[in-house]
Formats: sequence, C-alpha cells, structure tokens
Amino acid sequence: RLLALDGHLYAVGGECLLSVERYDPRADRWAPVAPLPRGAFAVAHEATTCHGEIYVSGGSLFYRLLKYDPRRDEWQECPCSSSRERSADMVALDGFIYRFDLSSSRGEAQAAGPGGVSVSRYHCLAKQWSPCAAPLRPPGAPTGLQPFRCAALDGAIYCVSRAGTWRFQPARDGEAGGDAGQGGGFEALGAPLDVRGVLIPFALSLPERSPRGEQGAA
Repeated sequence: RLLALDGHLYAVGGECLLSVERYDPRADRWAPVAPLPRGAFAVAHEATTCHGEIYVSGGSLFYRLLKYDPRRDEWQECPCSSSRERSADMVALDGFIYRFDLSSSRGEAQAAGPGGVSVSRYHCLAKQWSPCAAPLRPPGAPTGLQPFRCAALDGAIYCVSRAGTWRFQPARDGEAGGDAGQGGGFEALGAPLDVRGVLIPFALSLPERSPRGEQGAA
C-alpha cells in the first residue's frame, strides 16, 4: 500500500514482502525504514494514517493491528480486533480507524444475510476497539458483496466497488447509539457505470483559488 504522511510517501509491504520504504520528494530519493515484523502480513493488508502514524492490518492475521511511529522508526503492537471476518478496507476519520468486514458463513455479519457488512472502530488515543454499526447489508448491495475500497471526506466514509457506491455516516456523540459508537448506517449513492478492474477512491485537496482582483497583490 502507498500512503502519504508528513510530506513523505510510504510504500508498505507488498506480495510476500515485509519491507517498508519512504520517499522524500524534495530529495527525490527512496530510503528503507523499519520493516513490518516477521509473521505479520505477507499479503493482502490494509493501511491508513492517523495522528501522524501508520496503522496496518489485514492479511492472514487479519485481527492484528500494527502501528508505525516515524519518529522512533519502529513498529508497535496495538490491541487486537475481536473480529474474525475478512476485512474489506480500513480508513481513518476524526481520530478513529474504521474497519469494514465482509460477512462469512460463520461470522456475526452473516446475521445481516449474504452481502452483510460489520463496522468496528479503533480510538487511536484511547487504544480501544468498539462496534460502530451492527451487522447490516448496504442498501442495494448484491448477494455476495465483493470487496470494496473506502475514502473519508467531510465527516463521512465513501465505499466504492463495481457493484455500487455507499456513504457511511458514523453516529456522533449525542445521536442514537452515539455513546456506544453504534448507530452508523449506509446510504446508497448508485453504481459506477461501465467500469472494470478494482476501483480505488481517494480525496484530493486543492488550494483555494484567489479572486482575480487579488492576483499579483503584495
């Protein structure tokens, strides 16, 4: 996975790779940093950034969560998730890491039927997992929902796949289920038209344009 953090790009792992490299665009140079711990995630992992640190989960040990501290150049073990489901993606929003798990024949998300999704979140400062949404099926999701990718934007999380696009709105404190972190829900936004391959959503922040009259002002 490729991540941006504090003006650098980090390439984390890969197929059967535990290496991690950091790219400095000012020096136009890649440099190795502390690799993933042995036995961590050889393939199919998720990664995100929160509070200036990198978090990695997924792979064969999907319930583990590792944190990389760039100041110390070291990996640390975080509390494990109670989920034993296959993770679709993991994204950070407002100091939490949200994990989206797909249902299986034996997991709790199966209670929502085929295509069910459960959402849990990790508080990066309190270092604690909590359920965020009861197992449910996104509206309009097909039977046997395929993995999707997520991006956070304007207080919501957008989940995109070839089968559809959904906006997940976590419950806030004071809302129904907000105190326990539960109560979030999916809203259908429609499916992308005539797409192939894997869709990877991202949020791009552009600088605001100055009014024409202010251009060139001191």
